[in-house]
Amino acid sequence: MPKLMQTGIEGLDRVLCGGFLYHNSILLKGAPGCGKTTLGMQIIYNGATLYDEPGVIVLFEQFPQQLFRDVSSYGWDLRGLEEQGKLRVLFSEPEEVVSPDRMIDPPLVSKVQAAAYEIGARRVLVDSVSHILNLTRDQREARELLLRFINALKSIGLTPVLTAEAENTAGAIGVDEYLTDCVLNLSSEAARNKTFAIRELSIRKTRGHDHLRGRHVFRLTNRGVEVFPRTPGRLPESSVTTGGALARLSSGISGLDELLGGGYTQGTSTIIAGMPGTFKTTLGVQFVTKGARSDEKCILVSFSERPGFLARLMEEKGLPVGAMVSEGRLKILHYVPKETFMEEVLAHLEAEFRAGGVTRLTVDGINEIERGIEEPDAYKDILQAFLTLCQAYGVTALFTQKLEQLSGTSPLSNINYASMFDGIIYLGTLEIESAVHKVVSVLKMRGGAFSTDLCEITCDSKGLTVLDKFVGLSGILSGNAQGQYKKTVEELFQPLYFIRDFLEMLGSPDVDEAQRAMIIENLRAEANKLVDKLKTHFNVKQ
Repeated sequence: MPKLMQTGIEGLDRVLCGGFLYHNSILLKGAPGCGKTTLGMQIIYNGATLYDEPGVIVLFEQFPQQLFRDVSSYGWDLRGLEEQGKLRVLFSEPEEVVSPDRMIDPPLVSKVQAAAYEIGARRVLVDSVSHILNLTRDQREARELLLRFINALKSIGLTPVLTAEAENTAGAIGVDEYLTDCVLNLSSEAARNKTFAIRELSIRKTRGHDHLRGRHVFRLTNRGVEVFPRTPGRLPESSVTTGGALARLSSGISGLDELLGGGYTQGTSTIIAGMPGTFKTTLGVQFVTKGARSDEKCILVSFSERPGFLARLMEEKGLPVGAMVSEGRLKILHYVPKETFMEEVLAHLEAEFRAGGVTRLTVDGINEIERGIEEPDAYKDILQAFLTLCQAYGVTALFTQKLEQLSGTSPLSNINYASMFDGIIYLGTLEIESAVHKVVSVLKMRGGAFSTDLCEITCDSKGLTVLDKFVGLSGILSGNAQGQYKKTVEELFQPLYFIRDFLEMLGSPDVDEAQRAMIIENLRAEANKLVDKLKTHFNVKQ
């Protein structure tokens, strides 16, 4: 494959599968304020500063002094680049693309050629070619005028980057899009569920090389344009061993590892689903703190709680999140869904994964991912991108999901996209004798044997603990338990066993009067215990 011209904008180069082909004409098209001029300037600036490819900028509207002032907010010193011989800025009139003689280059082409030869330019930006198309109302003449201008720039040895205004008619395709080799459409529209406009770019065509399909969001930051691809694109092969038994990572919770068959299967993604207040966040946090204690590199993505408040909550449960963050053993990435693009979160995570060493990730919670996406149909694609990213880098991940309600006898019907995950853990509530108990069950876990027992889970100052199995009860998943909890039945029968043993002792001829009196006192104590337990069990006050 021929060498590609990198833009220096990491996300955009990923969308372009490496960059543009040299000498292809590139059209950046969009409505006012969408960032097309900034993007064009950045491609020229990065070429000069990052790749030793000097550039020429042609302006039809803006004076060079105004341009220098405006782009300085991004930290770009165009005047300094001119002094270093890496840039030339030309102000021109659109009429200069018209030649009085077809055998002679237009005045503007001659100016660009002279500047390009002077500094050895490889790139040129023309802002904007809409002025050229407006020189005549004859579409055929306008088409010929623009095509000759583009070909003249290519013949100089330059890669033309052109900006253009979008047509007023929605969905209309302008003549400039037919004449250029690559077309990037940029938009800036008010988001339905956000407090700011959402900027997106899509690539209509790229001649000679591939690109990522779809619409990709971008921001205008103090560093210029930052692009966040809809999907991660080409990813490395998973680092998880493919031969032999898959490794297991401890959950950090006493009793849960036994249910999981030794822990979470390495490199898998598990969803932790449950009603509010069922320890979903705590379970996810305990997983990453367990890794951090073993000097693993762990990340917690929080959409619900701010890091400081989350750390204080976890401190009460014996999880030193704040200390681990301060020591660099745990990293918390906090995002506000209404103000964040999920593609941006993906880009940040991938950067962390590429840096190496990340073994565990907890995302709390995926309900907020849905809130952070403007198009409901795109939710599954974004979620799949999260899972694919974790799998590619061998990261074992937990995703928490809040269930608004539970219907039927299986929580699987309430878990969104359950089939996409390698593992599913359900957390719920259960009423037993007017007391609320929390229940945990492993519904699915790829990579080995696991237990499907329904067990009680509790939380104290030492974190979460999985206790006994709910033997003797049915209907737990539906929240309507029936039968008698074996643990409770055993507690009721225990005093009867003692009473039976004491009565047998009283019937023995070897028992003297002192021993008989002691046995009778013990009988009375055990009988009172049984009465108290029965009163409690049946809610009898007298």
